[in-house]
This record gives sequence, structure tokens and C-alpha cells, in this order.
Amino acid sequence: MKQILLLLLFTFSLFGAKIDEYAEQMHFSRDYNSSLEQAKKANKPLMLVLVADYCPWCRKLERNTLGASEVQQKLSEVVTVIMDQKYDTDKFPQKYLTPRNPTIFFINPNTDEKFYENIGYLKKKDFLEVLEMMQKEFKK
Repeated sequence: MKQILLLLLFTFSLFGAKIDEYAEQMHFSRDYNSSLEQAKKANKPLMLVLVADYCPWCRKLERNTLGASEVQQKLSEVVTVIMDQKYDTDKFPQKYLTPRNPTIFFINPNTDEKFYENIGYLKKKDFLEVLEMMQKEFKK
């Protein structure tokens, strides 16, 4: 029984490590509050990416969209924070908690209010269009 419990604890601890590893590799933040402050100082929108460890569409978004070199170049125009909806629920405002994965919020750092929400997987081309639209919307 102890072995099963230890195995389960080890398995669950790996989920949090995976998102930490991914965030570090992509240079995404894992701290909502410091990212909000950074976005405010830089006068850039905050992009909150909510994923779940069990979600295949989240992995696809991470690999195929957010990981694409063209997207990486454009992400310098926003401050990006990535959170796991299951394990990080106490680390970002509850008003952004949603049962749908993946979800991307674009947030005005001055008001801490979303000005755009995208639910579900986006292809690279579509994401780049959304990112461009959000930049224009934020500058209004």
C-alpha cells in the first residue's frame, strides 16, 4: 500500500515539473503577480495561458503553436505567463478559472481585466493573427 501511495505521489509531482520545465524552456513566467507587474512596467499586454496536464490539445498548442519560431519572435510583444488549471488554481485570479483547455487570456495589466479570451487550440497562423489583433486592441 505504501508503495502505491508513493508511486501516486511521485506521478502527480511530475505533472507540475513538466509545466515548470516547459515554462523555463520557453522563457514563460509561472508567477502571475510578478508577470502582471512586469507587463505594467513594459506597457505590454499580459498573455495568460491556461493548460491542463491531461489535455492533448494543450500539448499541441505548446508544441506546434507557441513553440514555433515565428510565434516566438512575436511573443516578445507580450508578457507570457503559463499556468496549470488543475495544480495552480491558487496562483492566478479565480475570475480566469475555466473548465475549458487550453484557454488564452489577453489582459490589460493596468486594470487586470481581460480584453480577449480564446478557448481551444489555435494553429500557428491563427494565433499570429490573434496576437496581431490583440496588440492593436491593447494600444487603443
